[in-house]
Amino acid sequence: MASQARGIRTRRQLLDAAASTFLEHGYEGASIGEITRRAGLTRGAVYFHFSSKEEMAQGVLDEAITTDRVRPQVLKLQELAPVQEIP
Repeated sequence: MASQARGIRTRRQLLDAAASTFLEHGYEGASIGEITRRAGLTRGAVYFHFSSKEEMAQGVLDEAITTDRVRPQVLKLQELAPVQEIP
């Protein structure tokens, strides 16, 4: 069970890092190296969970579409950015 939880956590770290990298650099400008650096993980972790940068980007979009309380944005990747609550 511990390895399954670790795998879920690793995938989440990669998706979070990918979302912020895509948001900052765009899809074309984002590199697997930058994503792994931000996630604090290895390329091996990336390719264990995703076969390509394209598959990772699709994972980011899939997560954005299913997240509760997401405000529609021009760029779907912006929907993953943390939202500050207005009192």
